[in-house]
Amino acid sequence: MMAKQKKLSWRQRIKRGARDICWLIVFVLISSTAMDWWRSRDIDTSQVPVESMRLLDGRQQDLVAMSQQKPVLVYVWASWCGVCRFVTPSVDWLSGHAQVVSIALRSGSDKHIAGYLAHHGYDFPVVNDQHGNLSKAFSVKVTPTVMVIEQGEITSITTGFTTPLGLWLRLAL
Repeated sequence: MMAKQKKLSWRQRIKRGARDICWLIVFVLISSTAMDWWRSRDIDTSQVPVESMRLLDGRQQDLVAMSQQKPVLVYVWASWCGVCRFVTPSVDWLSGHAQVVSIALRSGSDKHIAGYLAHHGYDFPVVNDQHGNLSKAFSVKVTPTVMVIEQGEITSITTGFTTPLGLWLRLAL
């Protein structure tokens, strides 16, 4: 015969649910960290492989010089990237409060990228990496990839989805 199961009180159910949520958060953080490490293991963090880049508006941007005073967030994205659609608005918001340079990977001509930015209302500096040369120099294999550069060195790398808080914390820490 089956034994009757004891009915849990609402407090016990809440405790059990909170415990399960905590374990889920720990699992997601560990998995995310492991995936970031695996995806970025080939990136040389000791130096920035490309110092100067031409923005869509024609200006030259020197990442090493920019990173001497404050950290620079480098965002590698693509107009065709599904995850980038969720991360790019956060990068756009952050660009109003921090130094941001983005690299549009294989997203078409300058005109196409400018149209994409205008359509979505994004206003951050963009370098067109039409043939993937910059991304190759940085050893980026996944979009989106976010790197933080300080004092001419890459100090933080994350790939895939990240939140506005995650972006801000990477710059602050």
